[in-house]
Amino acid sequence: MEMIYNELSNIPVSENKILANQRVAFLIECYKKGQQNGFDRTRFPKQFHEIEISGGYTLQQWLDETDQRNYKDLILGARTYPFIKTEDTWAEEEYIKHHFYFENADNNIIRTECLGLAAAHIYDTLAVSFRGNPVWEKDLFSIKKVNDVTGLMENADVTNVFSSDCFQKQNVRTFIERISEIVLQSSPLNPDDKVIRFRSDHGIDVLNAFAKRITKSPYVNGIINSLPFNNGSKSFIRRVYPNGLIEVVLYWTDRGLGMVIQTTGRNLRETEEIAKLLETEYT
Repeated sequence: MEMIYNELSNIPVSENKILANQRVAFLIECYKKGQQNGFDRTRFPKQFHEIEISGGYTLQQWLDETDQRNYKDLILGARTYPFIKTEDTWAEEEYIKHHFYFENADNNIIRTECLGLAAAHIYDTLAVSFRGNPVWEKDLFSIKKVNDVTGLMENADVTNVFSSDCFQKQNVRTFIERISEIVLQSSPLNPDDKVIRFRSDHGIDVLNAFAKRITKSPYVNGIINSLPFNNGSKSFIRRVYPNGLIEVVLYWTDRGLGMVIQTTGRNLRETEEIAKLLETEYT
């Protein structure tokens, strides 16, 4: 699992290097505790030389100057970037289709785009913030999610940590338990009652035969469509979505016939686990 850095939490930057060092130390303690709870990486928006933590003083400069070798090794080993993995096109589409904002009138924070908190929401994982500003020393944030097409706005909660002590809070522990433990839900439908739907196209007989096999899986609710040909594909799993959809390719067919399967997955991790099970059992 990965935590997502809240890039807004370093604003305002520390007044001096001493305070900046204290903030980095708290962040690294979060790293350490996060690793003990299964978070082996923290995702940043950019490289450390671009992240300012005090006036003209960057996180990379802190790394270059620190004599705390254990801290340095830990932060270098745990970092990754950018916020959205290049291969996760579904997450990128969420970014494109929405704008995400944070605001806090009590602390004079006007509506501000919050890409780190947005990524934590999209990936359903923990945000991690620098401490030093009371607004970021909270274990739950509410952000605004605005659909750029419809204008529809909704609230989204993001669980946040800012010190090692946060991992002892009940709501944080409950959140971690939820995203860590994969409990797959079985379909309420009998195999014969599961809908199989394809476009009228070549290879329909092959698709139907495979669909009748795979709908016997307790984690499949039905087949909702066929895919364009993917001849040349060598992978069974083409794409996995957090809403339970899995695109598969029958790579052993000449044209690379494929289908979209509706599974019982309720989030990305469950759907990825179901994809592994289907690949193992049906290929």
